[in-house]
Amino acid sequence: MSDSNDTLAVIAKAFGIEPEYVDNSGKVHITAPETALKILRAKGVRIDQSVGEPRSEILVTSTDALPDRWVANFDTVIQAVDHAPEIGPVSVRTRDQAGSEDLFSFQPEEVVPVEHGGPKGLALSIPFPRTLKMGIYDVLLEVLISDEPHTAKNRWIICPEKAYMPPELEQGRGIAGVNVALYGVCSEKNWGVGDFSDLTRIIDWAADHLRVDFVGLNPLHALFNTRPFLSSPYNPSSRFFRNFIYLDVPGIPFFSDSSEAVAMVDEAEARGDFQKLRDEQQVNYEQVSEFKLGVLKKVFRTFLETHGRGRSDSREWRNFRDYIESQGIYLEQFATFCALRENFLSLTPPVTSWREWPRGFQDPGAPEVGNFRRERNDAVLFWMFLQWQIEGQLRGVQEYALEKGMLVGLYHDEALGVDANGADSWAFPGFFHYGFSVGAPPDPLGPNGQDWGFPPPNRETQRAAGFEPFLRRLQGSCRYGGALRIDHVMQMRRLFWIPKGEKPANGAYVRNDESELLNLVALASQRNRTLIVGEDLGTVPFDFRERLMAKGIFSYRLFYFEWDDAGNLLSHSAYPQNALASINTHDLPTLAGFWPGRDIDTRREIGQIDKEQEKRFRDERTHSKAKVIEKLVQEGFLPAHEAHEAWESPFPTEHLHSAVLSFLFHTPSSLVMINQEDVLLDPRQQNIPGTTLEHPNWVTKMRFTVEELVTDPEAVRLSKKFRDLVTTADRSRR
Repeated sequence: MSDSNDTLAVIAKAFGIEPEYVDNSGKVHITAPETALKILRAKGVRIDQSVGEPRSEILVTSTDALPDRWVANFDTVIQAVDHAPEIGPVSVRTRDQAGSEDLFSFQPEEVVPVEHGGPKGLALSIPFPRTLKMGIYDVLLEVLISDEPHTAKNRWIICPEKAYMPPELEQGRGIAGVNVALYGVCSEKNWGVGDFSDLTRIIDWAADHLRVDFVGLNPLHALFNTRPFLSSPYNPSSRFFRNFIYLDVPGIPFFSDSSEAVAMVDEAEARGDFQKLRDEQQVNYEQVSEFKLGVLKKVFRTFLETHGRGRSDSREWRNFRDYIESQGIYLEQFATFCALRENFLSLTPPVTSWREWPRGFQDPGAPEVGNFRRERNDAVLFWMFLQWQIEGQLRGVQEYALEKGMLVGLYHDEALGVDANGADSWAFPGFFHYGFSVGAPPDPLGPNGQDWGFPPPNRETQRAAGFEPFLRRLQGSCRYGGALRIDHVMQMRRLFWIPKGEKPANGAYVRNDESELLNLVALASQRNRTLIVGEDLGTVPFDFRERLMAKGIFSYRLFYFEWDDAGNLLSHSAYPQNALASINTHDLPTLAGFWPGRDIDTRREIGQIDKEQEKRFRDERTHSKAKVIEKLVQEGFLPAHEAHEAWESPFPTEHLHSAVLSFLFHTPSSLVMINQEDVLLDPRQQNIPGTTLEHPNWVTKMRFTVEELVTDPEAVRLSKKFRDLVTTADRSRR
């Protein structure tokens, strides 16, 4: 390798760019110099190749000397000096988020100058103030240097050693849960998409008929609610706020006060509009969201007339204003974006992407945006009002679940990224790198690699902001739930960056601030008493699962994926205790789809695989089914005399279905979650990875309505079967 490439490799490593990656087939891919240079330029690094010297706009510092549970932005330089200074006493004033202050003083002999890695300056090492408790502190440092006073401001975040775990699980108890896609929940009262009132009835079914302790949900992040490209819960407009489509509109306290809203709903009911939406085979995001917005605007208008407009003594108005204040700039930017987008969509022709708005509206800090916010204040307040109502209804569902005796209640899901054309990207453009997209190297699910389409985070600007957006997002995701799944938790260590226009295989792994991010996860978890599950599937870095477990973050283990090196299904006893075990995910076939190879049929029909690949996949599936039956018989979950029928049947037999569920319920894993499709033997899969137009994703409705779950004989039979297996395994709700 040339000297220039050697220099580039050293610089790339310093900025977290890994020199190579190994795909699932064992092939080593070397990071191309061109790719490394593109990533370095995106990070603000300029390399003068004539002299081989890097110039960086980013100050990089080490926090290795900090306590293990500390996150701090130490980029402040107290003073530039050209000689060894005389250092006097140091005082540190801390102020927590509740306004409580503390003062710590250190004598010169306790203060040690240390070498600084950035521009010429002075860095000081002081003893850690051990009396500070877990929390976030604004810090003012004051020090005498050569008899001259100097000050520096900072932010310290002191984190717990581990994420939260319910005492019952610490004592060895195992629990079970059921997972549902809320958008697909059907009922006789909703408007064509599951809502928060439906969710309370799912809680009733789960708690009373399945006897489980939690209900898992798809991410509830704010979406654009249009098919097929903008309805994926894993590519949201914003991760800070949630989708209004899940609101039970008549359940809003102010709905009945609005005669216009009530009349609009009554008229639609009389026309049968809601029934048509309920009867559709797939979720109709566009029509449901359009109608809900129309009614919600009438409700909001009545709310303003009744409680706003100078009625500052209204308790409801004060509560609304308190909510707005609690959400700060995040809610203001989100609501402004939504109002602006609605405005530009109303034009002829409509302008769909904020990147095509007039230039003055593309910058959230521009005067044009400020003028719009003032002139169209009611339009902005409307979107704030929706989030306030979502908070109230979701809080009510979680409280109801806990009142029912559930240990965990709601189990939320946080997506990995955000749409480059969405609210978060518009509001905080400096926190993303738009010349790249996040994806995955080649693996069995994506032989050519995967490009997920959303931009990677800007590690340097997030660190400079004291990780405040990251922590704010986590705090929001943890609220109103007893557990949170973090999608692709490997993001804490690294992400796979793909330069725009390149194939996924030409990407590179770029490291993140792993220690700091894991500490912040533990902080959000403890503050909200929320158990954390990390989705650690796919290409998992060496020792990373051990790092997660050391932080109290649960692993995510799937029946389909747990095989040993000899090609045998792992024993149920081999599953770790600090894990959530399940059969599959939304991206994988249900048990009733896996057994006949329905997913392979679909992939062949849409042209995702050719005949040769189809044959290979079917051969692999035949082998997998044989090994599944063998293991289930060996471990006593499937009677030997039922094995032949299970092998010959194109659909999971009763005994096979029971055996798979029982296998998982008897693992040591503290959590077992079964998708409702696998409780109710539904062969349909929520998402086929790598498809948009080719296959209808994120629109599949449940096999039974919430009413039928407790009245239909088949649904009742399957629910009882599930409950009996949960009870036998000593995982039932107590």
